Amino acid sequence: MVVKQRCSWVRQPLNQFHDFEWAVPVTTEEELFCLLALQIWQSGLSMTVLLRKRAALCQTFHYFDPQWLRVTNEDTLLAKLDDDRLIRNRRKLFAIWHNAFALQRLHQQHLTLSQLLWQQHKPTAFKVATEIPRYDESGLTVAAQLKQADFQFMGPTNCYALLATAGVLNLHLTSCWRYPIIQEAQSRITTAFASS
Repeated sequence: MVVKQRCSWVRQPLNQFHDFEWAVPVTTEEELFCLLALQIWQSGLSMTVLLRKRAALCQTFHYFDPQWLRVTNEDTLLAKLDDDRLIRNRRKLFAIWHNAFALQRLHQQHLTLSQLLWQQHKPTAFKVATEIPRYDESGLTVAAQLKQADFQFMGPTNCYALLATAGVLNLHLTSCWRYPIIQEAQSRITTAFASS
């Protein structure tokens, strides 16, 4: 049996996430906003903790549907934090709620989250995990753009991680079996953007 080589940082229970979710390109506003919200929940925590809590978070908060968030009042949202299955952080929750309104304002300016993020696509070819920075110019750029658009909790580290999770940047190591698959998927998306 052939063993597929993964990125060196991957250990159980992250295998499934690495193999089927991480860096898979995402372009829809709803999915990108959900990833943005989950990135905020993860801030300061490990990916393992987030994955353990993710299903409950998504179920409780309607997969962070921006429209649902905008019509839900603060007290209703806050009451949901009584659930011990969740990451219970009031500041993060209100940042996500606030960001649903920021997204609406962004759309009113005829801009999209997808545009802002995918403008940062570029080729990557990291051979070892130590080459991957905490953030780079793309993370700084997105953080500045989102801050200007009044998004909260989106510094350069969070934004760089969002770009990686959403597949805008392929941070799989070149030796990883997922690297060429993600590259190919990115190419299809950037070609589609170029022709639209």
